[in-house]
Amino acid sequence: MKRNCLFLFACILSICACEKNSFNITERLGVDGKALVKIGLFNMTSASTNLLIFNNGERISGPVASPYPYPGGGFNTGGNSNGDYFAVKPGANKFELFTTNPGTANVIAKFFETSQTLEANKKYTIYTTDTATNATAIIAPDDAVAPDSGFARIRFINLIPNSGSVDFYQGNTRLKSAVKYKDFTEFFDIPATTVDTFSIRLAGAATGPANTATAFYRLATNTNQRIYSLLCRGYLGIAGTTDLRRPLVSVSVNQ
Repeated sequence: MKRNCLFLFACILSICACEKNSFNITERLGVDGKALVKIGLFNMTSASTNLLIFNNGERISGPVASPYPYPGGGFNTGGNSNGDYFAVKPGANKFELFTTNPGTANVIAKFFETSQTLEANKKYTIYTTDTATNATAIIAPDDAVAPDSGFARIRFINLIPNSGSVDFYQGNTRLKSAVKYKDFTEFFDIPATTVDTFSIRLAGAATGPANTATAFYRLATNTNQRIYSLLCRGYLGIAGTTDLRRPLVSVSVNQ
């Protein structure tokens, strides 16, 4: 009996040690007094590049690659379709991105860093875009309230560095005009439907079928009372259907 008790005690100690040394992602659920943030990785490169995300010197992710609104996800991105956020301390926060050795979580070099001031009990997405040399961050507040049943709440963000301004469409209907690079619109409501095709065209360009647009994405899901940020990413002038840098439309889930 004594021997069995000693064995059980050893097992408990072993489990506790493993938990102590394990890596836990920063809390994703809302916590009163904290700021909620997600990191929208949209630095599009010719080859998929894994990055580690640090917050104030603490690693808060495993290796993740663009396009990815981390820790949640979206459509035409990495991740799931949940509106997950990190809970971090309010006030000044430094976020750093580091490249890694392939297949590992070992840091090679700093890719980018940004410092942002976040308010308690508010939600944000920090979007990163452009090449490592010209990488930049855009912070967007995400404190939108879910719409009434029968509607979705959306906004548009332009993350294409060489685009100038773009028009955003739903089907053949232009919803927002001349959204400049790094700008985002306010949230607004649209009727919730099962299938919506969203696209971009250069500002002022003639309308037409979505498959003739600069980039488009077909959102085939129930959008009722959901909140989304639709964004265009990549670079104009990239040809082909496989280059990761080609212009595309993606969706980040806010709620």
